[in-house]
Amino acid sequence: METKLRGAALKKVSAPPATWRRGFTLTELLMVIGIVTLLATLLLPALSTAKGKAHSVSCLSTMRQWGLGTHLFATDNEDAIPRDGTDSGGQYSVDTGNKIGPGSPNDSIAWFNVLPPILKAQPFSNYWNSAGTDPRAALPFPGGPARIWHCPGAKAAAGDRFLKGGAFGFFSYAMNVDLKLISTINNGVQGNMFEHPNMPRIGNVRNPAAVVLFVDAAFSPTLEGYTPNPERNGVFPAARSERFSKRHSQTGANLVFVDGHAKFYKRTFITSGTSARDERFNPGVIWNPNYDVGLAWPGEPGAPTIASAD
Repeated sequence: METKLRGAALKKVSAPPATWRRGFTLTELLMVIGIVTLLATLLLPALSTAKGKAHSVSCLSTMRQWGLGTHLFATDNEDAIPRDGTDSGGQYSVDTGNKIGPGSPNDSIAWFNVLPPILKAQPFSNYWNSAGTDPRAALPFPGGPARIWHCPGAKAAAGDRFLKGGAFGFFSYAMNVDLKLISTINNGVQGNMFEHPNMPRIGNVRNPAAVVLFVDAAFSPTLEGYTPNPERNGVFPAARSERFSKRHSQTGANLVFVDGHAKFYKRTFITSGTSARDERFNPGVIWNPNYDVGLAWPGEPGAPTIASAD
């Protein structure tokens, strides 16, 4: 009997105690939250920078495709460059209201209709002719599936009011509008350009490695309000230096040149800071290939001032 009691006692003593778990104290939780917040604060700028860099690289690649498409078009068309989307007066549908013919979404020689098929994409006219009442949903728009049309860094603000509601298209890539000028812009634009459907031939462009072909243009009237007339942002298929964007790293954007190469530039290097039509005459970045035709000699009134390369 004593032996049995002793065994029972031993079993009782050796039985495992009830299990329990200790939770985090409020101090420990606050410390963890603080560490996570600190790490997020340190990492988010780096992630944002990396995303912006990726957008810039992707944009540069897309612009090279537009340049390559232009050269392939020229090869099959006696060295010709597609029209920049404007009519013989240098205007597009947002100004004229034209729905067919030169300077319209159905312009058969405009870059936005002849180059996309070369790049395995639809011409803009296909989108426009099947568009409904909502241009943002029906036409190529930043963030949409037709990615070749827009810079991945381009975006619109919720309150953006595009000219004519964007009814004639949205453009964050644009052809150099001054490429078709035949003399200095001091002589004006109308009557001083190749008339539709003509454009200069690639082989006739002086210094093709320096003459701009396509520009990564300001898009949002609200977010990119640093242009002289931001209400015209994002709706014109051709642009000059004052429309050059700075959406990449908040400093600059990309250009593709007549010879086909593309490069990033800061907006402060590209723009003149004077009137909207004047280019800065940067060495290596020329908008009007005939900027010196009909100009005064250096030192005379009207002669251009060549900017420093710095």
